[in-house]
Amino acid sequence: METTKKIMKFGLGGIITAVILFLAMLMFAVERIDSGQTGIIVNLAGSERGVDDAKVETGWVIYNRFVKQLFEYPAFAQIVDYEPFDIQDKKGTIFKTDPTIEYYITREDAKIVFLRYRKTTEELEQSVILTEVKNAYKDVAGLYETDSLINNRPAFEKEVENLLKERLSQRGFTFSNIQSSVKPNDVLQAAIDAKNTAVQNALKVENEKKAAIAEAEKVVAAAKGKADANRILQQSITPELIQLKAVEKWDGKLPLSTSGNTLPFLNLNK
Repeated sequence: METTKKIMKFGLGGIITAVILFLAMLMFAVERIDSGQTGIIVNLAGSERGVDDAKVETGWVIYNRFVKQLFEYPAFAQIVDYEPFDIQDKKGTIFKTDPTIEYYITREDAKIVFLRYRKTTEELEQSVILTEVKNAYKDVAGLYETDSLINNRPAFEKEVENLLKERLSQRGFTFSNIQSSVKPNDVLQAAIDAKNTAVQNALKVENEKKAAIAEAEKVVAAAKGKADANRILQQSITPELIQLKAVEKWDGKLPLSTSGNTLPFLNLNK
């Protein structure tokens, strides 16, 4: 009887222990925060819940899942490729931009970001960050004339990058890079293409005209040079020169004659 009581007592204690362990497993969570993540443990109970009691954690953490919650933010660079959207310049001309940004949240800023927004990284990218990206593009585009924006797109995008870096840093995000393409709308692009074609055709005609003029001037110059040469040659011909040329052509032989005392005849015109 006494042995049975001991067994029952031991069994009851084991059951109580098991229940306590089971409740502890339900109440407490044990998780490991990766080195590439920043963990935020926030208190869900009390008058100051989620404000003063948010703590940054790394490595292994144990927390009461009923009164606290774990949020994680990546501490490495995040790349977000946004859908294209329209912007307008100072004159209201519509351009389309297609941005891809790179940002990250430092461990020091993770708590600030959480307390301010209470959103996951994906939610932040499609709300707070996207709003800042669109506003930066629209604000800078509003300072440009149409022609200026078309001809200075690299400078425009650099201004957007600097403005976005400044604004996101104020919200706890470290902005590191942006890549985008800013293109005119279809109507404006067609007008630009037509203008470029017209300019190219005009240049082609002008070049052909210059080439024709140059060729004509070359022919005229050649003819003028030949005429001048002939004129100079004609002016230089004298009777003495003709006689000299004839002498130079004479082979030194006297013509033969059958008559007695006929003098040799030298034709100086040959």
